[in-house]
Amino acid sequence: MTWKTFTAVCGVISAGLVSFPQNIIGCGGGIDPYDYYLSFFNQYAASQIQYKPFFYTNEQFLFDYEEPVSAAEVLAKEWVDFTGKAVSEKDADAFVMKFPAKDINTLYYHIEKKTPATLPDSISRNGMSQYFLKNKNLEALGYILYAKKVEPHVTEISQWEPEKRDSLVMDRLLKNGLQLYAAAKSDLFKLKYAYQVVRLAHYNNRGNDAIKYYDEMVSGNTTPSVLQSMSLALKAGALFRTGKNKEAAYLFSKAFHQSQAKKISNYYGFDWSVVKTDNPKSYLALCKNNDEKADMLSLFALKNPDNGLAFLKQIYQLKPSSDLIPTLVVREINKYEERYLTPLIGKEYNTGILGISYYYQYSGKETDSLLRKEKPELNAFIEFVSNLSKESKVKDPALMQLSAAYGAYILRDYNKADSFLAPLKTAKLNDRLRDQLMLTNLLVQISAREKIDAAFEEKILPSLKWLYSKAVKNEKEKGEENVYYYGNGEQSQWYKFYRNVLVDILSKRYKAQGQLDKAVLAIGSPESLMPDYYDQSTEFLRDQLNGRQAEGLYHFLAAKKFTPFEQFLVTNNRLKIKIVADFAGTAYLRDYNYDKAIEWLQKVPGQNKVIEKDPFKELLYDQEERLPGDNVTTNKLAYAKEMKRLQGLAKTDAKNAAQHLYKLALGYYNVTYYGYAWNLVEYWRSGADGYYIPKNATAFQKDYYTASTAESYFRKAMDASSNAEFKAKCLFMMAKCSQKQLQKPQYGDFGSYDEYSRKTDMYLLKFAENKYYAQLKAQYGNTQFYEDALTRCSYLADFAGK
Repeated sequence: MTWKTFTAVCGVISAGLVSFPQNIIGCGGGIDPYDYYLSFFNQYAASQIQYKPFFYTNEQFLFDYEEPVSAAEVLAKEWVDFTGKAVSEKDADAFVMKFPAKDINTLYYHIEKKTPATLPDSISRNGMSQYFLKNKNLEALGYILYAKKVEPHVTEISQWEPEKRDSLVMDRLLKNGLQLYAAAKSDLFKLKYAYQVVRLAHYNNRGNDAIKYYDEMVSGNTTPSVLQSMSLALKAGALFRTGKNKEAAYLFSKAFHQSQAKKISNYYGFDWSVVKTDNPKSYLALCKNNDEKADMLSLFALKNPDNGLAFLKQIYQLKPSSDLIPTLVVREINKYEERYLTPLIGKEYNTGILGISYYYQYSGKETDSLLRKEKPELNAFIEFVSNLSKESKVKDPALMQLSAAYGAYILRDYNKADSFLAPLKTAKLNDRLRDQLMLTNLLVQISAREKIDAAFEEKILPSLKWLYSKAVKNEKEKGEENVYYYGNGEQSQWYKFYRNVLVDILSKRYKAQGQLDKAVLAIGSPESLMPDYYDQSTEFLRDQLNGRQAEGLYHFLAAKKFTPFEQFLVTNNRLKIKIVADFAGTAYLRDYNYDKAIEWLQKVPGQNKVIEKDPFKELLYDQEERLPGDNVTTNKLAYAKEMKRLQGLAKTDAKNAAQHLYKLALGYYNVTYYGYAWNLVEYWRSGADGYYIPKNATAFQKDYYTASTAESYFRKAMDASSNAEFKAKCLFMMAKCSQKQLQKPQYGDFGSYDEYSRKTDMYLLKFAENKYYAQLKAQYGNTQFYEDALTRCSYLADFAGK
């Protein structure tokens, strides 16, 4: 018998799940629902694991789809208690969950009829079997046999297809259950049989009977058992099926709070029962007292993706001791991280796209609007949890004070954050809260510091080492390395906290200070714990540093004269010195410093990858794929040597200077984004870029996307020649370059599609109205090149035709 089968035998399937698919998670790639906003607050800090499915994520219906507390385990413990703790939970679980009915039947008749028993050793040695052999409790054994008969008819085999149930057999079993209920000698077994009867009626689509059987057979039975809440959920499901939504929601809410088991199931039932257009007050009207109102409000709060401070205040007023308040408080913190901290960090330091590429990217106007909207709410939240921390009514006042401190950090009120943290540093806290205190304190220290210098690095090094140890703790214990923490586990969160501190806080501070070497090392440190398929530190190195900076980083790493802080970063890092050396040569190619490029490219033997294209190919239209018949190959070193040779010839060979300058211009153009041999200076190229300069572009990126240097050399070549055909060709190539300098509108820069569309139309007109076409037509319209170009360039043809 499988775990799922056991859940049916012991009555773990709630009515709310019948006829509805659960665990519906979309297939395929996309946003990580556990890592789409910047976070530094441990969701497990509330320490109530039964509420893990309801931690915050706005990208899934639930944070986790596995019941944190198994009803099967709860029922196994109840059977252990029934035996007077004479058996282990393992044996009780195995007896009810795994043993086949035929063997239980053999055991029953052996005890009743004293017939010889031929049982497998695994069963005969089981502690539960020994208990029944010794105590001969046929009532309990008979119930288990009956439950096994019921099981196939109330078990959901597939969540995607409707169940095929034999209603006649179920009716016979229900009738038999009523007889057994009447014959039961104790309230405990009356409750167990009543549960099975209600269950059969519910799953056999006899909703009114299920309600009646619950009211007559369960409601008056006060025997403590998880079956009480499970039976109540069955009645709630029957009410839902008979169209009594409000009554169903009320009972699902009660069932949710009565037991640690079946939290997800009862939450689904509540969610399905609530009609979205109804006023919640109409559901609260069914509650009998303030506790029930608070309990139901907490479920409404768990459903709420927006700011929930109003819910928190109401719940606290009605039931200050509610054990869901800590979870709801942490959920609110996560919402402020998503809606305030993430866009704020993106705006600070004006560092552009540096750090984790979160799913949501905000423009300046959107960020300012969002921050203005959320700030008053966040201030009110800080005041609320601060007041809660001063009272003894809540279960976790230290968590409330930590939440206030963290909220003040988000608001950048570091003095207030320190005032909240100070008394906690000497307070007695559990491990999770102590860890959160240390992390929050580190964030406040770094953010409040105007400049990060060597003295401050030394000060925070112990905290960074501690945070690193939290990120790798479990893997060190297992003896494993380079584990990528993906998912919603607590260990995964600590890896992300370490990554976020290094990448989104320290690296941005270093970049803002102009220390790109430490910025790239800060990015590379958390990457040392990940597989090699994603390498943001190398990407940052190649995107943000120039040749001089790359050379400086290389010499810094090669010298090995590190402070303890620097040693920590270098030791625990993905970025290695050979990657820096390879890039230094490439970076000098980008800077057009060919002497230095040759020097560095010669230092990295084996790194000069063959490029199967001619970097001096003359193309009147842009082409990325290798052309048929192009048998030329090159590499970065050969290209650098040829460009250096051409630079020299352009100065010394005056007779052929125009040709040398034209070939140089081709060499410059072909290593732009639009060029034939772009991979001499770049490592990767997106087909979606071009015709605009990225925000915060480096000097290399500006020329890479605008071909400005190539244009200037085509002009020099034209000026150095007196040949009209050659001049026409140079002028046409200048026109190609100038088109790249006209910035294409980007949708994200506009408030509406209509505005974006209007600007795009204007751009296309300007694109075709090239500033060089008039000169080309007027001065060189009688050349053969011009005639050929008219047939090959639609833009020029349109201009000439106009």
